Amino acid sequence: MTDIDLTASPRDTILEAAARCFMDRGFNATSIDDIASRLGATKGMVYHYFSSKADLFFEIHQIGMDALFKAVEPLAEGADDAVSKLRAMSAAHVHSLIQTQHYQRAVAEGVQMHLRISTTRAQRAQLTRLQNRRRRYEQMFLEVLEQGIGEGKLRAEQPRIAIKPLFGALNSVINWYQPRRESGPGARDEVVEEVVRVALAGVVVPGKG
Repeated sequence: MTDIDLTASPRDTILEAAARCFMDRGFNATSIDDIASRLGATKGMVYHYFSSKADLFFEIHQIGMDALFKAVEPLAEGADDAVSKLRAMSAAHVHSLIQTQHYQRAVAEGVQMHLRISTTRAQRAQLTRLQNRRRRYEQMFLEVLEQGIGEGKLRAEQPRIAIKPLFGALNSVINWYQPRRESGPGARDEVVEEVVRVALAGVVVPGKG
């Protein structure tokens, strides 16, 4: 029995199956046959909508980034003080990572693979656009960190460097989070709160957040 929602559009159904296959098997080890098998369909159906595995990856990357921007961008534009804003943005980021974990894992593994191998000119251009979008996303957090430093509530000797391990701590959730470990209402919120607390500990000035 498939774990894919077959009531969704064929295109979305294929993307969902591909993301889960990439997460479970890794991008390189996943074949179009694997994706079709997960769908309970033929690979001809996959090729009808996507010409290659790389095309699937790029669209999965876009979906993952769309989810993050949708969750975080409104908070970045708010008028809260920097500590409150950074905490809220970080929590929204982690919640979104968990909700789209299979997409985010596929992106994390796939980006490194695409950077290592030869690709077509069109694929390199697509990868560059996606990387630039990731930089714009990171820039939202960097600007709040710099705002907080100006307010005396956040700290970092070199903000552009400090933002990297901060993201590393937040993003780690895609590698170890398992929904089946949740126990009762609010369990996921507790996970998010703890991840954010640990991630921000190094940049929040004691007593200021």
